[in-house]
Amino acid sequence: MSRFPIAADDASFHWRHLPSLCALFAAFRGEGEELRVVGGAVRNSLLGLDVGDIDCATTAEPEKSMEIGKAAGFKAIPTGFDHGTVTLVMDGHAFEVTSLRTDVVTDGRHARVAYGKDWAEDAARRDFTMNALYLDVDGCIFDFLGSGIADAKARYVRFIGDAHARIEEDYLRILRFFRFFAQYGHDFKEEDYQACIALQAGLAQLSAERIGAEMVKILQAPYAAVALLRLYEGGMLAGLCGTAPILRRFERLLVVEASFERVPSLANRLVALCGHSREAIELLARRWRLPNHLRDQAIRRVKLLPLLEERSCDLSLPWLKELAYHHGKEVVTDGLLLQTGKGMDDHLAGLIAGLDAWQVPDFELKGKDLIALGIPAGPELGRILAELETRWIASGFSLKREELLASLSPPSS
Repeated sequence: MSRFPIAADDASFHWRHLPSLCALFAAFRGEGEELRVVGGAVRNSLLGLDVGDIDCATTAEPEKSMEIGKAAGFKAIPTGFDHGTVTLVMDGHAFEVTSLRTDVVTDGRHARVAYGKDWAEDAARRDFTMNALYLDVDGCIFDFLGSGIADAKARYVRFIGDAHARIEEDYLRILRFFRFFAQYGHDFKEEDYQACIALQAGLAQLSAERIGAEMVKILQAPYAAVALLRLYEGGMLAGLCGTAPILRRFERLLVVEASFERVPSLANRLVALCGHSREAIELLARRWRLPNHLRDQAIRRVKLLPLLEERSCDLSLPWLKELAYHHGKEVVTDGLLLQTGKGMDDHLAGLIAGLDAWQVPDFELKGKDLIALGIPAGPELGRILAELETRWIASGFSLKREELLASLSPPSS
């Protein structure tokens, strides 16, 4: 075991001074139990990356963790009680607190656990070396495996112990292996990669929800393209997607996003990878149990692509503004990002900048305005209103409300 004290003023670990986390440490210590932050928060801080969730491990069993949390003023939620996890919430911060444990029986999907007090034993049952790092209340990092800190700093993904054994405990670890690689993107242990390939049939035991959650995280990660490539080379990606992936388009999109400094759109990354058609997106949505709103966003982008393809050599900002008015500016911009790289990069860059600077206007005329002119409500009113909107769009959205109204002939008496 190595023990690594961090500097009290280390800005990367600023989160350890959160009042709610300090209260959590104090509450467990006051009851004779120890609590340490574990996993992602410690790993990301070592790398100077943003920290999201702050997960903790404790010597207390889950029922006692609930009692300690409630007594200290935390909202206590038994989120994964059967596996030793409770969530304690204070001041808008949620901490997942998991009791030290060993997995007694596993079947590739579920585990029966036994609680204990041994930190080294808890570390040994985790998946990756960079994931078995603990930070205590005094600001010391514990690396019970002796290689976790070095692997984290090297962005080197490898299983703890024998990869085959760890995967057979939970086949989701295959996808977690690629997700960690997608997140940190430097290197992984080749033998562990081969173990993932050899045991990939076990992915069939996993639920669509678990697969989808991991795949979405892979797609959103900074090094998604290289991770997906290795999944493809290992013979797993097409089966996971249910269709042939378009890796080259996906890789190009990530390069374009970076060059344009765009915030990645998950819907657009889905389209880049699997957007052959509406049917392909709907199949992917079912296979990964994607939220309906995400499925619909992806479908909107897929439907727009043929229009952009047809006009790829004759794109103009006025025409794109019309598209953006009907389909949404973000959808059109995402479509242009997928077009970039086909020999029109400079032109497309200008079009994207033009759309970014443009505010989609509202059509000011309403049915009541036409009724006030004596046009009766009904289908004819709707037709006239639609015609006026078409005329307004064709003017480059420049015609004023008064000009449109003045263009109407007085109704015949």
